[in-house]
Amino acid sequence: MLLVRTALFLGCAIGLMAQSDSAQDDAAPASPDEAYSGPAILSRGQTPGTQSVAPIAFRPYIGVSGDYTSGLVPVAVNSSGQIPLTDAYGVAVNLGAYTHRTGKHTTITLGYTANFQHYPKDSHIDDTNQFLSLTIAHRFSRHVTFTLSNGAGIYSQNSFLPSTQGVLSPNYLQLPQNDIFDGRTIFLSTAGDLTYYMTPRLSFNLGGEGNLVRRSSSALYGVTGATAHGDVQYRFGRNSILGADYRFSNFTYTKGFGGSDIHSVGLNYSAKVTRHVQVSMRVGGARVESLGLAQVQLDPAVAALLGESVSIQAAYSLHYVPDMSASLTDSFRHSHFGLTYSDGVSPGNGVYLASRREGGGASYSYTGIHYWNFAVNATYARMNAIVQTLGAYTSYGAGAGVTRELGKGLHAVLRLDAGHYDVAGNSFLHTQYRASVGLFFSPGDVPLALW
Repeated sequence: MLLVRTALFLGCAIGLMAQSDSAQDDAAPASPDEAYSGPAILSRGQTPGTQSVAPIAFRPYIGVSGDYTSGLVPVAVNSSGQIPLTDAYGVAVNLGAYTHRTGKHTTITLGYTANFQHYPKDSHIDDTNQFLSLTIAHRFSRHVTFTLSNGAGIYSQNSFLPSTQGVLSPNYLQLPQNDIFDGRTIFLSTAGDLTYYMTPRLSFNLGGEGNLVRRSSSALYGVTGATAHGDVQYRFGRNSILGADYRFSNFTYTKGFGGSDIHSVGLNYSAKVTRHVQVSMRVGGARVESLGLAQVQLDPAVAALLGESVSIQAAYSLHYVPDMSASLTDSFRHSHFGLTYSDGVSPGNGVYLASRREGGGASYSYTGIHYWNFAVNATYARMNAIVQTLGAYTSYGAGAGVTRELGKGLHAVLRLDAGHYDVAGNSFLHTQYRASVGLFFSPGDVPLALW
């Protein structure tokens, strides 16, 4: 079964791609035409995996799988006032496609993934999870390039949190991450960037993003966000880039008053350490201004007059937090290894509003054995609410999958995942397991990789 894991698993959706770089002369200047193959720049949302490989032109798939999931968390309580955990057995129809097209002036990357789930004993939790990502880069001239990036989807289980198919970072598009409940969520995010190459080495970028997240449960927050950003980058030869950036973001929420404004500045460095290894990092800080509602204790005399001991008033807060990220990838013809880390401001997860989110992940995929594809990954995330007085939310996850080509486009797929979640310092602890096994049809010359 297809399981899309954001958890910072960059480049795994294109784990079948072959390394196409040739050794470069570090001293030679790069032209604007070569910008697409340079080291990834995190402030522009790029991921190193897509900067150093030759993508598959088109890869569709369709399949059916049997699934078991333990520890589903509904947005509800039982008669004892506790959150009930649900175990579910079911079947799923899975389908999707990935394509990458490069023309003379335009590059298009499109990814779609979906599953339609049915649980015979718990049909009330039947649902669908879908995600679409689209990136279009058009070069108007040798000096000007415009990139439009989009992510949209719907999901009912937080194990199906979106992936951007290795094209853009989920943090860049502010896609939902680290949800607590398994409830229906709808999201849309779009970003546009205009890049001007003043010289073969010096480039400037201006852009903006808008995102919308809505959750079906009235108990959870939705968010509307907008971001404007700009950066300047200087390229040292073909293998190293150094630059600086500034971002302004605004988050407003449903069900409440107020929101958050975030000003962030950072320094960027990216390099191709070797033909196969890329390192990208951003180091900076953010200023977070928030306005919301807070409960305050009334003066005894006022309380006696009004007959109320507490009141609600507008509250302003100011915080300074780190804003940094780093990524390392090692891509060969038959394998891909990735490490990621980030520490910055998140718009929240439906329970937590604007939060400081720290997370990281490691992933590895291998297709070097005839007919086989193997993949493993591990993730970690921790959220601390900036305005709310909530304990930290911590999650750990690990997964493994294997695909076996059976011939004539038919593939057998096995996937195992586990996650442990700690909400507000042991206030709500639970562990979730997920297993799926299925058959998929996907024409191609190499084993199918769904993660």
